[in-house]
Amino acid sequence: MTESNSPNEENPETVAFPAGSLPEELPPVQPPSAGYIIQLFLIPALIVAAVIGVWALFGKLADSETDLDQLVVELGSSNENRRWRAALGLAQVLRNQQIAPDTNGVALARQPKVAAALSDLLQKSMDSKSTNDKEVKNQEFLARTLGALEADDVVLPMLAKALASDKNIEVRKSSLMSLAMIAGRHFESQAQAQTSAQPGTADEIPALDAPLSTPTITEESVTEQLKLAAQDPAPAVRHLAAFVLGLVSGQSAVEQLEVMLLDGDPMTRANAAVALARNGQVQGVPVLLAMLTDGTTELSREDFGKLTPEEQQLLLQHRQFEQPIILRNCIRAVESLWEKIDEASQTELKAVLGQLSDSHSAAGIRVQAQALLNQM
Repeated sequence: MTESNSPNEENPETVAFPAGSLPEELPPVQPPSAGYIIQLFLIPALIVAAVIGVWALFGKLADSETDLDQLVVELGSSNENRRWRAALGLAQVLRNQQIAPDTNGVALARQPKVAAALSDLLQKSMDSKSTNDKEVKNQEFLARTLGALEADDVVLPMLAKALASDKNIEVRKSSLMSLAMIAGRHFESQAQAQTSAQPGTADEIPALDAPLSTPTITEESVTEQLKLAAQDPAPAVRHLAAFVLGLVSGQSAVEQLEVMLLDGDPMTRANAAVALARNGQVQGVPVLLAMLTDGTTELSREDFGKLTPEEQQLLLQHRQFEQPIILRNCIRAVESLWEKIDEASQTELKAVLGQLSDSHSAAGIRVQAQALLNQM
């Protein structure tokens, strides 16, 4: 028997290629050029150096009183660009928690000169009476930044001015958000002093057994503006005001919240009921029950089709974004009040929570409702 020239596993060296089909030679290897090496290593190194430089800049700002003084001076500069660069620099330090103490041991958020300079800048911006988008955005930014400062005597009167009805609504909303931050810090601190107060989590404020004997904010200009905001024509202002009043606490705030339970805006009613629950008050339980029941109802296709396109859009937005927030807060409020709720209301609430846990479209709501049912 003759040996075969066919390729096989035992004789791999016998592989033959037809004439003219030999594999082409690989191209010659060229060494990398100097430009390529620079592009590969030097440019990333420059980027890293720039990042380190920015980090060092803010570190230096936090550590150096001289730089802080310079920024405060620039906040009052006649050059608009310099003013807003300084404001952004201070806000960035506050936002990133880079608040190292200065030589006097005072944190940046507690520096009276910082609070005064930012407040003055907001005052000048509002005094300009400008309504262009850029100026309004600047005022929003400053109003929100003031909420991070722990200098109530300087900040609160300015926020009261920014909340006045003649100001842009976005600036007013930013002022209310800052008031919520300030009142929330004091509320949580005082809540922990109550032995039965529930500790808050990252996204949940503690609940009290009873309203605070001393409100968290006593600045008269703020309390007057909050009363007006609670009756404002804009629903967005009213429901934010209800949230803030719950954190201000005290008997006067509770009385205002009881009135807001009758508001025509569902978000305002919900915020008022949740705010009362946060202060250990059961007056809002009927509203909480109504809000939770609303979460179990579905609009038929026929009824949905009768709505105008604008009404359909608003309804969809409410169901997708606003309602889950309302339900989540209402369930937490019911949980904090459960031992104080009368038996008949407890029975109704259990039935509604059961429906939510079984069939609500949002998984988070189903889980939260079931978790509360399991605790009962």
